[in-house]
Amino acid sequence: MLFHTPEFMILLFITIALYYAFPAKRLYVLTAANILFYCVSGIGMLALFAIMTLFTYYSSRYLTGAYRKWVLWAILLVNLGNLCFFKYAVFMIRNVEKVLSIKLLTEDSFLLSLVLPVGISFYTFEFISYAVDIYKQKIKPSRSLLEFWMFISFFAHLIAGPIMRGNEFLPQVEKLSSLRLNTAFIRLGSFYLVLGLVKKMMLADPIADRVNVLFSDPYALTGSAAWISTYLFAFQIYFDFSAYSDMAIGIGYLFGLQLPQNFLTPYLSSNATEFWRRWHITLSNWIRDYIYIPLGGSRKGEIRKYVFLFIAMTASGIWHGALWTFILWGMYHGFLLIMHNLYSTAKKKLHLEKWNEFIIYRWFTILIFFHLTCIGWVMFRIHDRHVVFLLLRRMLSPDALHVPSYMLIYLYVAIFLFGLHLLEHWLLAHRSRISELWHRFFPSPVRAACYTLVIIILIIMLRSGESSFIYFQF
Repeated sequence: MLFHTPEFMILLFITIALYYAFPAKRLYVLTAANILFYCVSGIGMLALFAIMTLFTYYSSRYLTGAYRKWVLWAILLVNLGNLCFFKYAVFMIRNVEKVLSIKLLTEDSFLLSLVLPVGISFYTFEFISYAVDIYKQKIKPSRSLLEFWMFISFFAHLIAGPIMRGNEFLPQVEKLSSLRLNTAFIRLGSFYLVLGLVKKMMLADPIADRVNVLFSDPYALTGSAAWISTYLFAFQIYFDFSAYSDMAIGIGYLFGLQLPQNFLTPYLSSNATEFWRRWHITLSNWIRDYIYIPLGGSRKGEIRKYVFLFIAMTASGIWHGALWTFILWGMYHGFLLIMHNLYSTAKKKLHLEKWNEFIIYRWFTILIFFHLTCIGWVMFRIHDRHVVFLLLRRMLSPDALHVPSYMLIYLYVAIFLFGLHLLEHWLLAHRSRISELWHRFFPSPVRAACYTLVIIILIIMLRSGESSFIYFQF
């Protein structure tokens, strides 16, 4: 069930009404809503999700006993095994076939008929972080199966994040019945929900239509056309994914719950380290806390630090999908992180940190890194690595400086979208002041008319579900 459909809006409003009408039954109301929401994906997927939830919940209760290490390994192996079976089995077998020149999968093979369960990458990471945190005594096992189910399956974040942690969300779930209607949260939730709907329906989807056309024949793209097409894809994936995250946060606020921020205008980053603090923040933090730091982080010397960075980002690429281009994308970002660390070290040694104080230097590095990010997006968007290398060669050739006249309009659109990105950054940075001025200088009838107009436009644009979110496939 997609957030930008009439069916979901009906489910949301009915759930909110019941949630506040029966405070003592809130956990049951949300449990039923979560089941109904996920059930749309298929009964089989719901059954698998329920089985993994029961296994992780009951197993985690033994993470404080004598065999805690063995229990942890069991939880990790079962959850990662489940993820690998559905997401990577065919990929691994296909690669074995190529290496050994043998045929292992037939056209009617059972594995080829498997459908990737919706949200499996996200809830698997949540199961793992929950178990590891109990093992490390950062949190205690949930005292209620329903509360644990609510923590994992809350429909706002279930399908595509943000990736939740037990210490962030479980304490809120435990206090559901005592939460009071918070008008500030309702306003904030409505703002984020509308912001996400606007991003998705008015920006991401129209951009996607053009991007699909431009990339339909990648062999026909010149270097400059490939750059401009990638600019558009960069904003398509940002507006699409951040739209889901904004709506998830907004839905959380409507129920009095706070979900973590997942995006902070990432294309205003001046380097790889900053980018991963602003793009898909909950995944970046998860990779840092459960892969990079356990490997050794920066505690075992510079060389190993860079190796661990590379491994962690490669794991991020693998998490995104069973394709070599995703793995290349992760490795590429690992390389960018290493290069930024080396560059920062060199600047310190040469006493050039003062460069960071100059606005011209800041904007120059933002522009450079945005283009470096776009190189990575080519690997993300094109699933044939041979085509990826072809486009990158064209993009990095001198001929890429020549822009065909038919691509100028798309270049102007990309510049306009970057302007919207800047505007979003400014609006969020000054949100409180803008809200104060809005309520001070515009009377309530005018505000009501504006709200009504926006709602009417969004209702008209609500779709039947043909336009999914990009990250649903992960």
